[in-house]
Amino acid sequence: MQSQDVFKWYKRRWAFLVGLSIFQFFAGISFASYGQISNFYVQFFNASHSQVDWITNARNISAIFITIPLVWLIFKRKIGSRNLILIMAGSSTLGLLLVTLSLIDRSLFGLIVMGQILCGLAETIGVAMTSIFAVLWFPDNQIGTAIAINSLGIAVGDGTGYVLPPFLVQPFNKTRTYGENLTSQELTSGKRQLRYMYGSFLGISAFVTILFAIFITDKPPTPPTFAQDKKTDVQQEPRTFKNFIIHAKLLFSNWSYIITCITIGLVMQMVLVENMMMSEIIVDMNITSNISSERLSGYIMSMFSLGDLIGVILGGKVVDHFKNYKVLAMSGIAAVFLSTVGIILSVMLKSTIGMYICNGLFGVFVGSSFVVLLEMATQLTYPIDETLINAWMIGIQTGFALLLGVLGRSAFNIWGSLGVLSFQCAGIFVGLVFCCLVSPKNRRLEVERNQINIQTPLLASNN
Repeated sequence: MQSQDVFKWYKRRWAFLVGLSIFQFFAGISFASYGQISNFYVQFFNASHSQVDWITNARNISAIFITIPLVWLIFKRKIGSRNLILIMAGSSTLGLLLVTLSLIDRSLFGLIVMGQILCGLAETIGVAMTSIFAVLWFPDNQIGTAIAINSLGIAVGDGTGYVLPPFLVQPFNKTRTYGENLTSQELTSGKRQLRYMYGSFLGISAFVTILFAIFITDKPPTPPTFAQDKKTDVQQEPRTFKNFIIHAKLLFSNWSYIITCITIGLVMQMVLVENMMMSEIIVDMNITSNISSERLSGYIMSMFSLGDLIGVILGGKVVDHFKNYKVLAMSGIAAVFLSTVGIILSVMLKSTIGMYICNGLFGVFVGSSFVVLLEMATQLTYPIDETLINAWMIGIQTGFALLLGVLGRSAFNIWGSLGVLSFQCAGIFVGLVFCCLVSPKNRRLEVERNQINIQTPLLASNN
């Protein structure tokens, strides 16, 4: 009872959370705003569809190279959550600037890729910050809600990216078929509209970055929970390279954590496959509609975003009230798998209604599973610094994301639409199998319930 006096919850945590969610929105935009109008970028930059895929895939490059230097700086306490947030905000702003400038001339394809790499760096840190910020600033009965609100930005950004660009970039001739060349006037109008869109986002990103630079701190002056308070006391060992290796060895020998990271990569990034190629899938399967394939693709994928938005809210509430994370994750991923089967059947039957419904369900279960898996990762690794764990996690899962994006295009080129959708479905099934192998242990909660376990050593491989 005496320890409760040290706990405090700060109202400003909600304002900081909204700011983080805004950058998650921009991460969603960088993910979703290219696949539905890939034909425009093919013609504008005089590139192939495979090359245009790299506008989306480039988001994953930075995470692969930044992971090891980032975790070393975090371990040495040279970089805290404040600096991580400022790096995220600065990368997002600079990335949006380069994307906006790339639309000035069709020779600047490399600039849009560089902008996407920076946006990917912002996304890498932003996803890692989701559970870090929640644990540092919120009580346990609000952590799921905090993760959900933070993740809402991605869902809203995805939905905006799916729907808005097809409206801004549209042919003057409504009867134009997919793949037919746009006129010079149409290309000029399209790039101008996209510049306005990205320029607006750039202004918002710069403004929120300035606010963060003024007000954000590494952590609240007083911790929100008993576990956070006591973790500070048990992590005072010297920050030497030897101890860094020991920490990394313990973390990488924790197979439940590694499997969780891979599962997050498989579940979250399989969305990438469908996102990049939905408009091509619609044309390849000759799915007809009274609107263009780009708009139909955007509407279908926006149902995923709407479902994702609902899913992260539900996931947050579930995490707040139920602590059997492994069962929740397995149930969610099983539902994700069934929804991908439904997408395949809908495409085979050329049912647009089925595609809407199944993509909506796909989003609900992906969103809810994401919240559960993030909390599971921090539970499995207590009392390791959440910043450290999530930096490693994003590096691991992003490597899979880049591979899946490349393999998805190969599957489409070889086997067509059903091949790439089957590849998506198989990837989710593998994620479900992996999730079954994860430990159900909830270390942070056990520390709170039993103070004797405060000094419990880090997880070993048998946990």
